[in-house]
Amino acid sequence: MPLVILTGYPCSGLTHRANQLASLLEKHQDEVFAAAEAGTPVSLKSRYKIHVVGSHDSSHPRIVYDHARTEKEARGVAYARTKRVLKRDSIVILDGMNYIKGWRYQLWCEAKAAQTTCCVVHVGTPVDKCVANNDARLQRDANKDQNTNDAAESTDTLDTEEAYPSELLNNLIFRYEEPSTHSRWDKPLFTVPYDDPEPPVSDIFEALTGVVLPTEKPTLPSLTALAPALSDTASTATGGPRGSRLSTRPRIVPHQATVQASATDPNAMYAMEKRTSAVVTAIRNFTTTYPTADIALAQSDNANGVAISVPDMTVAVFLPSHIVLSGTTEELAGAGGVLALPRLQRLRRQWIGLNRAYIGRGAGALAAEQIGDAFIRFLNAEFSGAAGEAED
Repeated sequence: MPLVILTGYPCSGLTHRANQLASLLEKHQDEVFAAAEAGTPVSLKSRYKIHVVGSHDSSHPRIVYDHARTEKEARGVAYARTKRVLKRDSIVILDGMNYIKGWRYQLWCEAKAAQTTCCVVHVGTPVDKCVANNDARLQRDANKDQNTNDAAESTDTLDTEEAYPSELLNNLIFRYEEPSTHSRWDKPLFTVPYDDPEPPVSDIFEALTGVVLPTEKPTLPSLTALAPALSDTASTATGGPRGSRLSTRPRIVPHQATVQASATDPNAMYAMEKRTSAVVTAIRNFTTTYPTADIALAQSDNANGVAISVPDMTVAVFLPSHIVLSGTTEELAGAGGVLALPRLQRLRRQWIGLNRAYIGRGAGALAAEQIGDAFIRFLNAEFSGAAGEAED
């Protein structure tokens, strides 16, 4: 389930490092289970499947980086393949440059959504070496096209990876966004220098699973003796593989960017629509009975404004006198009137958008019988020009 994101310049040996890391992880897991058969207590009780997901294939060659559209399509394919194999018992190694920090952030969010760990392995090959590797591949392809005798020899001495056009290679190197430990989606970050024969597979495995491989000295020997006394429940809470114990793997907390918003209760939404519509209907009935501002003020018992009662509501809609007379027309519900239907519907949609997340949410939430009064208070604040004091 953990995700390993490789990153580096083009032609830096990314595919070689991905395959090397996969074989080393398999090798170390073999050592772990061999030690378990010999009677040595180990933390790993279930085996991880290793998946290497490539960023290129025959349908998406490396020239896709020439255009934004084709590059986006290739990333979408790699993303779908990665997501498909992210399982509880798997380690996924994403091969490729992964040179855009926003793309690495998207992968980090996917790992968060799957409640698993993620790390970045930076293949630190110098630019001049990358250019030399690509030139060798271009020469290899040229020899094959010319059917020279060197073609047969180059098959054994050079890699078979696809070459980049020289201009595209320079462009990609210029566009590369190097990972940083200051970015949370690039941590933990492991850098593999070009001259290193192997990546730090033990550190990577421990960061992903929390399991210390037998080649590493345990940092807390006293805890190893307590392993038989610990329950599998504690291991499960750490998010480690089934049956593992003493895992130092951190608990994965769902991230705000990956947590789906809870669905609103349909019954609560129905009550919201029904009660706010009832308020608008009551206002419309009032404007039908008292169509102009003068008539509405004349019938009002309150010298300061007009009160509109709404059935089954404890709060009345109140418009101050200066607001009633502020419309561009005397017709309250006419075009430009203070109680025009388009304005009422806009205010209703605005209030629903602001409060739908707080309907039917248990303690402290807005109950169905409070919806109408809350909406009326919002309208009163809008009509009086004191929207900032509205009670939602």
